Amino acid sequence: MSIRTLSSTSTVDDFVVEPEDQDGSPDLPAPSGHESLLAQARSRQRLSLRELLAKPLLRQALGLDLLRRLKHGDSSLALVVAAPSPAWVAPLSEAPKDLAFQGLWVISPSERLHRPEEQLQRAEEAAKALAKGVTVAGVAADPARELSKVLLAAADATVIVPAPDAALVEQAIRAFSRKGRSVALSARDLAGLDWMDYYAAFRLGSTRQAIAARLARAAGARTGVTFAEDAPPLETLTGYGEARTWAEHIVREVEDRRAGRAAGSALESAILAGLPGTGKTTLAQALAKAAGLQLVTTSVASWFSASDGHLGAVVKEQKRFFADLRTMRPCVGFIDELDALPSRASLSGSSNGDFWAPVITGMLLGIDALRQACPDVVLIAATNFLDRVDPALRRPGRFDRLIEIAPPDVEGLTNILRAHLKGDLAEADLSLVAQLLLGRVGADVVQVVNSARRRARLTGRALTLDDLIAEASPSDPRSPAELKACAIHEAGHAVAAVALGRTLQGVSLQLSGASGGMTRMEHPGFIPTRAVIENNVVIGLAGRAADLVLGAGASAGAVGDLALATRELSALHASYGLGDRLLHRGGVDDASALLRVDSGFARCIEADLQRLMNRAITLVTAHRAAVLAVAEALIVHRVLSGTQVQALMEAYPPSMARIDDIPASTTGTGCADPFDGSLGEITLPG
Repeated sequence: MSIRTLSSTSTVDDFVVEPEDQDGSPDLPAPSGHESLLAQARSRQRLSLRELLAKPLLRQALGLDLLRRLKHGDSSLALVVAAPSPAWVAPLSEAPKDLAFQGLWVISPSERLHRPEEQLQRAEEAAKALAKGVTVAGVAADPARELSKVLLAAADATVIVPAPDAALVEQAIRAFSRKGRSVALSARDLAGLDWMDYYAAFRLGSTRQAIAARLARAAGARTGVTFAEDAPPLETLTGYGEARTWAEHIVREVEDRRAGRAAGSALESAILAGLPGTGKTTLAQALAKAAGLQLVTTSVASWFSASDGHLGAVVKEQKRFFADLRTMRPCVGFIDELDALPSRASLSGSSNGDFWAPVITGMLLGIDALRQACPDVVLIAATNFLDRVDPALRRPGRFDRLIEIAPPDVEGLTNILRAHLKGDLAEADLSLVAQLLLGRVGADVVQVVNSARRRARLTGRALTLDDLIAEASPSDPRSPAELKACAIHEAGHAVAAVALGRTLQGVSLQLSGASGGMTRMEHPGFIPTRAVIENNVVIGLAGRAADLVLGAGASAGAVGDLALATRELSALHASYGLGDRLLHRGGVDDASALLRVDSGFARCIEADLQRLMNRAITLVTAHRAAVLAVAEALIVHRVLSGTQVQALMEAYPPSMARIDDIPASTTGTGCADPFDGSLGEITLPG
């Protein structure tokens, strides 16, 4: 935006700024007989703000070509102007009249276009305006919903007007007030401000500092708008896999847009799914920080807490979130706990359906309108339960990517520990601590580090590795006999996994809820055969086999293993077509349900379980020395890596038949993945 210096005045775009003095505000016209001085002051203020903010914004958004066509009186020009918010529609509707050389027809938005009679009336209005041979401009905050389809189809261009940036507002303050020194504003000072906030802040007679202070105060009162200065750098986040790669691509695309190197297509959106504490919010914050964008957050819970909970008030809060995104673009919009919005399938026949249907529909339409009108907004949602999210939300075009953030592996946990230790214990080997935390999420790591620091502080000394180990592996209430039983059980899983060619990540005796231990291994592949599935079952049953062969006998501690084995074998026969029949009787959950109603099917699964249990017993017996060695090491160290288990098995080779001699089923060719189609890890709870 250029500023030309004249002999006694200076021009900013099309408005005149008088030379500065120290006395006060611009002179007001003398009051007429029917106007009070206050009314004239308000009129002058409104005109000034339109000139200072709305008109320069529109000029910038139009660009040189459209601005030239307006000024030259192009009677064939039809425009759609997308305002930052509904409050900006009125001032932006006045601004084109000053920019056009001759007649201009401005079409205002309508909230009632869902009514047939309103649609017809607005279509006739647009058609008549276009036929009159004058420039036509439709101005709306949500053109796709508030302007006639006739105008949208006929428009030569859609002009997206952003909210004013700090440079423009600083210039407007200098032009509006001659009192005080110039002010410097930041994006934080203007975050979430709407037209009426500017209107309330720009008061005649105010100093520049007073106007700036009002704006900053209004911005600070906005909820849901945050800045990510305290977020960790994106490049330091570990254990995020595909999610971090996606975030880095978005940051590069935002930078390309700023440099004018990117096309105008919408920035990709994503749903981040994962267990609580896997860092979904942290990733959104780090992305916003790396991209230099404001973060606008919301949730279904916030819509209720900010309103009286009635349907109209909740929908109003939902609309305010999308309006904030349009006002603050470019920005990052973050919807937390997306699964709090129920899937419409779950509402079938429910008395709550009438309430939730408009809220869900409002979300769908809000996302559609936002992504069409604001391609520079990065929309992210987070959920702990992806299967509960309405399928219409999960589809590309609304949320383009569904990215799972799994619990970090040992390397990821080690890096998270390093990041939160902030230089402490720089020379220490943190691999043991990471192994102890295997299966836990980033939030758990933060809690362990904080607790370890507290432990050291309360004893008046520096943090040590032992503090971390103590917090990662708290005192165990189990008796020596119980620990030994759990160790033998987990050792059976771990040795069977390695013996059957699986990549073992680790085995632990850590208590976790009702589980007394855990064995983690890599997923065997996308399309396993019957042999692969049955090997999964053998590994799952090997814990019980170790209890029988080397421990005190079978116990109820193997209930999770039996449930997994039964589920996998039921799916093998009833879902995957890998048994004796090709008949598909339903999905995995339906297959398990058949056990309760089909006694013949239950006998078939029981026969498979008994056969594979015998394989597990044979395998554990062959590797009994290795199982006992692994169990003893677990009692001492609480956790072992896959490499350590492999080393113990090499030191204690099988004493009976080789694994190759143990029979495995060769029936079936394989057709589906029993683990929901995603590579990752298999976790067997103890």
